[in-house]
Amino acid sequence: MILVLGGTLDSRILTDLLLEEGRAVCYSSVTNIATDQMSENPLLTKISGQLDASTLRENLTIYNISLCIDATHPYAREISENAIWACEALNIDYIRLERPSHIDDGEDIMAYQTYEEARDYLIGAMGKSDRNILLTTGSRQLEAFEGLPKERTYIRVLPTAGVLSKCETLGYKPRHILALQGPFSVAMNVATMKEYKIGFIVTKDSGDVGGIKEKVAAARQVNAKILFIKRPVIAYPKVVSAVEDVIIYALKKTSKVIC
Repeated sequence: MILVLGGTLDSRILTDLLLEEGRAVCYSSVTNIATDQMSENPLLTKISGQLDASTLRENLTIYNISLCIDATHPYAREISENAIWACEALNIDYIRLERPSHIDDGEDIMAYQTYEEARDYLIGAMGKSDRNILLTTGSRQLEAFEGLPKERTYIRVLPTAGVLSKCETLGYKPRHILALQGPFSVAMNVATMKEYKIGFIVTKDSGDVGGIKEKVAAARQVNAKILFIKRPVIAYPKVVSAVEDVIIYALKKTSKVIC
C-alpha cells in the first residue's frame, strides 16, 4: 500500500490519480477537512489526526506501506522530518512532492526567515501607516504575532471549531477572524483587502497551488505590501516538483491491486 501524507490540494489530486491506476492508498491528513473531500473508494483508506514519530511508524507497519509519498504543506516541517526518519528506520521508500517556489524579494515583497521577524517589522510599520494587517499564515503560528495591535489585525484561518476557539482565546474579536477555506481568487482577495483596508499581507511561500500568485496579484492591485516567510530547509532524500513525476515513480515501485 502507498501512504500519501496529505492535507493539500495536490495531495488529493495525486491520490485520485493513484486510485485510477489501481493502487491501494492510505491517505493521511491532520484534519477531517481534507479526508472528507476524498470520494469513497475500496482501494482508499483514510486516516486523520496528528502523526508524531511513533504513530507514523506504527501506521507504516499496520498498513504494510511500501512507499511513502510526502505531499504535505511546504511548512509542515515536523511531519516531513518524522516521515524521513520512520521510512529510513523501516527501509521504506520515501519521495517528497515539493511545490516549486515562485516568489522573490522585491520593492513590495519582503522575505523573512521567521514569523517573529515579520512581526517586528509590522510593529514598526503600524506607527507609519493607517492601513491594517492580514495574516494568512494559519492558526498554528498566531502566537508569533502577539504584540501586533489586534484592532488592526485580521486573520484568515480554516473554519473549524478548534481554530476559532484558539483565535478567540488569543484575543481576536469575531469581526477580525475571517474563517474561510481556500482557494481564493484574485477578485476575492482584492475584495477582502479593500473591505478591511489592508496594507500588509503576511503569507507563506506556499506555491501556486497554495494561492500565492493570487495573493500577490491582489496585493499589487490595492498597493499593499507582501511579507512572506521563507520555507524551512529540510534534507529530503528524494524530491520531485510535479504530480506527474510522483505518479511515474509510484507506478514503477508498486503493483496494481486486483479486486
